[in-house]
Amino acid sequence: MDNQIKHRSLNKIKDFIITHCINHMANEVCGLVGWDEAESKYVASIEKNEAQDPKNFFVLNPAAFLKFKNSYSLLGVYHSHIIGDESPSEFDIKMSEACCIPFIVYSLNTKKFHIYEPHHNDSDVKLFARIKEKLK
Repeated sequence: MDNQIKHRSLNKIKDFIITHCINHMANEVCGLVGWDEAESKYVASIEKNEAQDPKNFFVLNPAAFLKFKNSYSLLGVYHSHIIGDESPSEFDIKMSEACCIPFIVYSLNTKKFHIYEPHHNDSDVKLFARIKEKLK
């Protein structure tokens, strides 16, 4: 699997995220979802989980986060839950609120998504609404 996908179809972005999660079931995976203004396409990028305990947490490299944010309109951070359901953890909620970026959680157990939206959302609301609708 390539580290990034750009596509107009949100179904392709959804499939990319699910495939990334399924291909790495032993640890939580993470990545970023955004909008490429120049190409008018959604983009999803696989990022390395740098957590000391990747079975239970994820940590994104801040430089990778900033590089993505400087290249695209950042719409959300995605990650998997390998244990339990798609409900965001207390840690997920705190980090989403701190970053002002929605967190997209995919559960390997339930095969469902959950999107946590922070009270102050810095992402493009209209573009994110499309993602939210597609991941229901």
